[in-house]
Amino acid sequence: MKENKQRTSLSKIHQEKKYNNECFNESFNDNMDTNILRWYKLNYTSNNDINKYKNEHKHSTLSTDSIESKNKINSFPKRSGAASVLYKDYIYIFGGYKLNKRLNDFYKYDILKNEWIDINNLNAPSKRENNPSFVYKDKMYIIGGYEGNMKWVNDFYSFDLCTETWENVYIKKKSKLYAPTYCFGYALSVDIPNGILYIFGGYDGTQLHNTMHAFNLDQNKWIRLKKPSGDIPSPRSCAVGHICDGYFYIFGGYNGFKGSNSLYQYHLATGIWTKIKYNMNEMELIVDGSENIEHITNNINDSNTSIGISHKYRNSNSCTISNINSDLYDDDVICNSDSSNNRNINSMTFNSNDTNCCYISSKKIPSPRYFMGSFLHNNCIYILGGFNGITFKRLNDLYKYDIHNRTWEKIHTTNNFSERSSISIHFYKNVIYCIAGFDGIQSMNDVYALKLENIYIEPSSLEYNYKTMINNYKYSDIVFILQNKYIYGCSNIILARCPSFKYLYDSYLLKKDSTLLNNKINNHIPITINDIEHDIFLIILNYIYTDEIYNNYSLETYLKLLVVVSNKFYIIRLIQLCESIITKLVNNSNVFDILLFSYRNDCKQLCKFCIDYVIYNNLLDNHKINFLIVEPHLLGELYKMSLCK
Repeated sequence: MKENKQRTSLSKIHQEKKYNNECFNESFNDNMDTNILRWYKLNYTSNNDINKYKNEHKHSTLSTDSIESKNKINSFPKRSGAASVLYKDYIYIFGGYKLNKRLNDFYKYDILKNEWIDINNLNAPSKRENNPSFVYKDKMYIIGGYEGNMKWVNDFYSFDLCTETWENVYIKKKSKLYAPTYCFGYALSVDIPNGILYIFGGYDGTQLHNTMHAFNLDQNKWIRLKKPSGDIPSPRSCAVGHICDGYFYIFGGYNGFKGSNSLYQYHLATGIWTKIKYNMNEMELIVDGSENIEHITNNINDSNTSIGISHKYRNSNSCTISNINSDLYDDDVICNSDSSNNRNINSMTFNSNDTNCCYISSKKIPSPRYFMGSFLHNNCIYILGGFNGITFKRLNDLYKYDIHNRTWEKIHTTNNFSERSSISIHFYKNVIYCIAGFDGIQSMNDVYALKLENIYIEPSSLEYNYKTMINNYKYSDIVFILQNKYIYGCSNIILARCPSFKYLYDSYLLKKDSTLLNNKINNHIPITINDIEHDIFLIILNYIYTDEIYNNYSLETYLKLLVVVSNKFYIIRLIQLCESIITKLVNNSNVFDILLFSYRNDCKQLCKFCIDYVIYNNLLDNHKINFLIVEPHLLGELYKMSLCK
């Protein structure tokens, strides 16, 4: 009887503690008119503590109050700077920092049940903090971090989220030449369609870095990237990075002196950096006596002018703002001044009393920061909390940057958690989850949730549904026969996406005799193709259904694919995708072969790339000239370009 009562009580606890989106609806609807969103602190229950409590109290009456009191002590341990990822309905958190020591314990937070679960940590990485992590193909990856005692690492681990086992990531030996040094505080993001991890910056105990590194997760090798150009960010650590629409975006970070609020984009295909310019109208000048600010600088990012305030003016009767020149990479704190674009802000003086200080503040743009939380949602970058580094205070504000519109927006919230840095933040369905962090005094272990949108909309399943139809007998009416193998397709989809298929289709359907009708294969119209390989045609069909192509085929496969697509079906976008992938496979030993191939198959963009590659790397010698003499026009183009170098 007591056992049943305990089970009933436990069930009630789970029902009371269980968190889902519905629990927010009533409270959030009350705030809809004010456009102020509300944070909610979740009083979670540890699943392990419940089981432990049951075993210790088999013969006693279980009360809700007693177990809640016990769980507050034995719940998820406090920490900051942990590695965390979102996978399905769980948030996984590994390691971090607590009370002058590093951690390597491992937990997962069940979002639907609002419970913490301890994970078996056999063969786990060493104790560490500030080790970036990410998810790719059902695995959580951890790279680098700080172990304490002046020891930085760059080891690479993966955790299989299905089998819950750790293993070292195998890395091809020759590619380690392009690996990052011993660092922590990288900004990282994964180009999921291409399976490429990008890592920027970090700190190795001696210096900050501003190099971009890339790792092919499918081929287990570090990649040599093109030499960067453009507005290269200054060396920094503890920034945040996200990939969207072929660009790697980086915000904030610590440059060795102060935090930053600059935003950059890195074009993955070309290696060109661009600094995002902020709108002058989004800045305002404020005189404020509420903060004890030692040193405040800020920047106006739509020109080359910067406004800086020295700490020596804090207790004077006036403070002067003037242009200051510097040789920094960018204008994180102070930047190069251009008198032609300074908008008459060469010198401005404001009266103040002993406690007031003048500084530039932003209406919409986040203040400089690092150790912040961030996530990407609907082509918008969200920034939460962090450490300012200029006012030396921690933050709990929330901002959104719209990538397509290039605008910042401050999101007003109420019932905020304490100001903190080094937090774990994730976006699940339409709710932001903020876990743990450091408030300047101690590490935390609380969980806060904020409903960002009133209505949750399931992601589109169109792409998934079309993938299930590829070479699927159930969704087909024609069968292609290549190398004595069958490939099933839907004529309506194929003809709508690629009109060039019509000649194949018509060659059978428009026959005057009726033998075709008698030769149907299981009610499918048979179309025999003799001059295309089975695997190449299947790749083309996959593109027709999904509008994508994988990047892990061999160079030979892409070249064969280009020949077929260019000469038979002329699917322009597929041609361009193949050209783009091939450019990443070009090297000194194969560039002339690819150059000839692209020239003869009228792949103009690939041909231009190869010509530029040859000229840039000074590869044109007598031997290569003899090799290209069979194509005199191409050889002439190369010679002309070499003279223009």
